[in-house]
Amino acid sequence: MNKLKQTLALLFFATLYLVHAQPAQATGLARTWDLTMESFANEVTDFTLTEYNAAPAPAPAPAPAPKRHTKKKRSSSAKYEGKRSRHHRSHSRRTAGGSGFSYERMEVAESIPSLIKTIIDHGQELLGLRYRTSGVAKWPLDCSGFVSYICSLEGIKTPRSSGSMSLYTDRISDPQPGDLLFFKGRNRGASRVGHVAMVISNENGDIKMIHSSNSRGIVIESLQQSAYFSSRYLGAGRLPEVKEHWNKITSTAPASLN
Repeated sequence: MNKLKQTLALLFFATLYLVHAQPAQATGLARTWDLTMESFANEVTDFTLTEYNAAPAPAPAPAPAPKRHTKKKRSSSAKYEGKRSRHHRSHSRRTAGGSGFSYERMEVAESIPSLIKTIIDHGQELLGLRYRTSGVAKWPLDCSGFVSYICSLEGIKTPRSSGSMSLYTDRISDPQPGDLLFFKGRNRGASRVGHVAMVISNENGDIKMIHSSNSRGIVIESLQQSAYFSSRYLGAGRLPEVKEHWNKITSTAPASLN
């Protein structure tokens, strides 16, 4: 920049001198003028290129923002099923059966109504869970809580205590799959209902039931082979919603409905 100022000053004084110089001197000065102008042009060019090269490079364009992937909302029923499955997997289960009881699934007779099969299947999904397991239903899975829960999965609302269930059902003498069995509680001398189970099968009087037992958890057990429960048995009842489905297949309905 200083060199450019010096060149401009020299041009100014050279111009003044040419105005007042003699012709002979003017000729020499004219040549000097041409050389000076050529030098000035080179100076200006060098200065311009230097300034251009020193200028900062333009900032790069910002990268496009990454696309956000939004998760699809699951329906409430899908959330419920997923939650129910996680609970079923996460709880510890008993697997070792014994004389008269088992934690293995049973085949259900094809002749029974589909609703009852589905309810029993819900119960068998819970085999091996401990008595009063929490976190599966909105209430602990004691004996009545277990029955209420598997029925509620098919839209059937039942009372929450075994005693109230016995009053809600119709008394029957020949219990079939889906029917409820009522027992005394720990005090065998008492007459009130203290336990409830659901029938899975009745083969010529050999009744298999699924229930939430205080000592064995959710288990399939033979009524006839259990001295404890056979000595406390009070009777059987049929839920009104279950009776309605038995009535739809009168050709295969148990004799207790006739």
